[in-house]
Amino acid sequence: MKNKKFKNNTLALICARGGSKGLKGKNLITLKKKPLIYFAIEKIFKNELKYTCISSDDKKIIKTSERYGFKSFFIRPKELALSNVSKLEVWKHALEKAEIYYKKKFKFLLDVEVTNPLTTAKDLNSFLNKFEKVKNNHDGMFCARDSWKSPFFNILIKKNKKFYVANTLKKNITARQQAPKTYDHIAALYIFKTSYIRKTKQFLNGKLAIYKLPLLKSIDIDNKEDLELVKKIVKK
Repeated sequence: MKNKKFKNNTLALICARGGSKGLKGKNLITLKKKPLIYFAIEKIFKNELKYTCISSDDKKIIKTSERYGFKSFFIRPKELALSNVSKLEVWKHALEKAEIYYKKKFKFLLDVEVTNPLTTAKDLNSFLNKFEKVKNNHDGMFCARDSWKSPFFNILIKKNKKFYVANTLKKNITARQQAPKTYDHIAALYIFKTSYIRKTKQFLNGKLAIYKLPLLKSIDIDNKEDLELVKKIVKK
């Protein structure tokens, strides 16, 4: 992306708390001899985004990010580092702290996920370019792909030892092709207008665009199986 005005009004944020139930210490797990957080930092720096911020409650994570030149100017409060805290609250807190630190009001907030190292700096560049084109008619954009399974046909719930299709529609769907179009939300890249972030109570409430990722870039590392799969993809 060559639009310096857009970049100069964007805060690039990395959120990485210390606690993780699925995979302990996952933000610092090594991949290709680098901690996982390195790949998020690399994407941001290669796109020449100069206003950066790390939101973490973990001193080791903060020190690691600083070692790679990523700014740190606050520690995330414990009450915002719990597993049941929404990402939106973390975004709001980081935006407030960053605007005080930089003495600047940002127009856009970019969040780059640590747990998706398969996306690259080129992906981030394409992501930013697309949002720049649609930003006048949208509050934000996030990553997704066409659903692997349809909740209206393939996905089942179990109740009283019986299985039922997780279909919330009154219409009886007998073939996958009849099901409504659905998407898998991918935790990879997010960007929003800060005016939207400040006022919304749920990030999906607004007018949002999606940036489609292919299957092999849509894996979020949440457990050991995810990590092993990512390692195999990277190796191959």
